[in-house]
Amino acid sequence: MDKKLVLKQVSNYVAVILGTFLLAFGSVIFLTKAELVAGGISGIAIIIQHFVDLAIYDYLVAGLTVFFWLLGLIFLGKDFALKTALSSALYIGFTFLFKRVVFFDELATTFAGEQLAGNLILCGIFGGVFIGGGVALTFLGGGSSGGVDVVQILLSKYTGIKESLSGFLIDGVIILIGMVAMRLWIPSLCGILSSFMTAVLIEIVYIKNQTAYQVDIISDKWQEISRYAQDELERGATIIRAEGGYKGEERVILRVVFDKLQYEKIKRYIASVDPKAFVTYTQTNAVFGEGFKKHSKKINKSKK
Repeated sequence: MDKKLVLKQVSNYVAVILGTFLLAFGSVIFLTKAELVAGGISGIAIIIQHFVDLAIYDYLVAGLTVFFWLLGLIFLGKDFALKTALSSALYIGFTFLFKRVVFFDELATTFAGEQLAGNLILCGIFGGVFIGGGVALTFLGGGSSGGVDVVQILLSKYTGIKESLSGFLIDGVIILIGMVAMRLWIPSLCGILSSFMTAVLIEIVYIKNQTAYQVDIISDKWQEISRYAQDELERGATIIRAEGGYKGEERVILRVVFDKLQYEKIKRYIASVDPKAFVTYTQTNAVFGEGFKKHSKKINKSKK
């Protein structure tokens, strides 16, 4: 096996593990004791625990994580389930670790035990930073945090609502429910702050590192590769009719544009289908259109 590929896979696993660690750490240490509802599975668990006289946050997180994972398995298939399995299992394990080990429980109490406004604000900021950084690292490793992401993807699949919008709406609903049901107004506002910081960190760490690629493929197996790009990667393929410069033979150049997370997938598939294929990869600075960024309608006007 290619050494670079092995190192890449190892780095992806490390990113997923570290990202899930930070996600669980931020949720348990900074949000639970302060009862800051910032959306996601953690927010749902905090709301439920508020109304029961039991310390069952970690059990609620475990149950909700498994529920959403099974929902993804049923409606989104095995690929999604496998993609989220590692992070989901680690998230449950780390949550139990941070809730049940005395040192971490005392640490959480130190930060938010007194429910002072200043403490709550700091918990909201740092909780959002840890959670956002964790989610972003998990994405960079090719994984997914699972959880309510399943609902986002289902809404996108069946209603056409963009995942970014549905994610905002789902977290907003969870925060609103927590605010109305729990009636903890300052913690609720700090939960909104935490959610905002999460979005900022994801933007800085993940979105800014998103890179699109364009691949041009000359292969006798171009039809199979085209079907793979469309069916598995859900990316369109462009067929370019060309003529060889040496013998004047008619050739087909298959062009596919895809994101950074799909780079290794299409590279491995082409190698398995046609090891002799002539392939060129080009890194792009910006891609606009369906599946990528929206076209900007703004016109920059220079001031004279």
